[in-house]
Amino acid sequence: MITELHIKNFKSHADSLLKFKPLTVLTGLNGSGKSSVIQSFLLLRQSYKKQRLNEALILNDTLCSIGIGKDAIYQSAKEDFMQFEIKADNNLYSWKFLVSESKDFLLLLQSKIDSDGKINNFQLFTNDFQYLSAGRLPEFKYERNDLAVESERQISLRNGYGELVAQYLHFWGKENINPDLRNNNSSYNDLLNQVIAWEREICPNVNINPQKTSESYTIHYSFDRMGSIGTTDEYRTENAAFGLTYALPVITVLLSAKKDMLLLIENPEAHLHPKGQSKLAELIALAANSGIQVIIETHSDHIFNGIRKAVTFNKIKKEKVALLFFELDENNSSVATEINLSDKGRILNYKKGLFDQFDDDLDALLGLQ
Repeated sequence: MITELHIKNFKSHADSLLKFKPLTVLTGLNGSGKSSVIQSFLLLRQSYKKQRLNEALILNDTLCSIGIGKDAIYQSAKEDFMQFEIKADNNLYSWKFLVSESKDFLLLLQSKIDSDGKINNFQLFTNDFQYLSAGRLPEFKYERNDLAVESERQISLRNGYGELVAQYLHFWGKENINPDLRNNNSSYNDLLNQVIAWEREICPNVNINPQKTSESYTIHYSFDRMGSIGTTDEYRTENAAFGLTYALPVITVLLSAKKDMLLLIENPEAHLHPKGQSKLAELIALAANSGIQVIIETHSDHIFNGIRKAVTFNKIKKEKVALLFFELDENNSSVATEINLSDKGRILNYKKGLFDQFDDDLDALLGLQ
C-alpha cells in the first residue's frame, strides 16, 4: 500500500510531499494539482508496462498523454529534472528524469529501488490495479479484449474509460464479492447482482444485463414492473440514464477489487444525484476499510460528506482516511493540506474553499454578506 508520494518539478508541483492512506481523497480548486497526482502514477505505470521505465518516462500512451517536456515540467523550475519518489509497503521507489522541453519522453538520470528486486510485485505495476478517469463515457458498443479481462482482470486499458466493463461483468459476473461490500438489499453475493443492488441505490428497480454480441459486448437496462413479476422491455445503453452508465464501471471496480489492490478513480460523482453520490461514497469507504487502497479525485461535497458520514458511523476509521485539500501559493505551486476529522467526522482544521460554497450562497441569499 502506498503511504507517501514525493513529486518535484512536475506540472504545478514544485516540491510536494503527500501522505496516503487506505482511502485518499484529492480535492480543491481547479488547476491546483489534483489530476497531476494521478498522472504521476499513470506515467510511471505506462512507462513500466512499455518496459521503458529503466531508461525513460513515456509522456504519451494509452493511460495518460500530457504532451512534451515543456508541458510536464513545473513552469518555474530552476533545474531541468523531474523526480517521483514513492514509499509503499516499507519499500522506496525513486526515479529522476532529465527534462528535454521538445521531446515526448524524459531520459532516466537515476533510480533507487529499495525493494530487494520486488518492483514487479508493486501494485502500481501489476494487475492489482484499476484506473477510471473523469473522461469515461457511456459506450454504446463496449470493447472486447479477452486477455485484458480474463487474464489481467482489467476493466480499462484506454485512458481509464471503463470500455471493458460489459465484458468484465459478462465474464466475472458470477464470482462472489467480498462480503464486507455486500448490499443487503440483494440476497445474492455474486458480482453482477451486487452491482445491480448498488446501482439501485442510484436508480430504484433497475436491472443490468451484459450481453455478448458477435464481435463485442453490450449492456441492456430494464426496470422491474411495479406490483407484478417480471421486467419491462430492455433499453440499450444510449437510452439509459447517464448516471447509471457513468457509475457502472466505478461500482464494478470497487466490488470486484481484492485486498491490497490499488484503485485510482477520478470524479466518481459524475452525473449522479446527491443521494447516489452519498451512497457511492459509502461503498468507497467500505472498500478502503476492507484492505483495498482507493485514491479518488472529487469536486463533490456529497462524496466528501458521505465519507465523513462513513467515519461517523464507523464504516471506516478516521485513521484510514487522508483528505488532501489542494490550492496554489503565490508562485503558482501546489500546496496540499491534510484535513483532519474527529471520530464523529467533524472537520478539525477548516480551510477556506473546502466545500463551503453552499454556505456562502445561502448567506448571500439571506443578505448576510
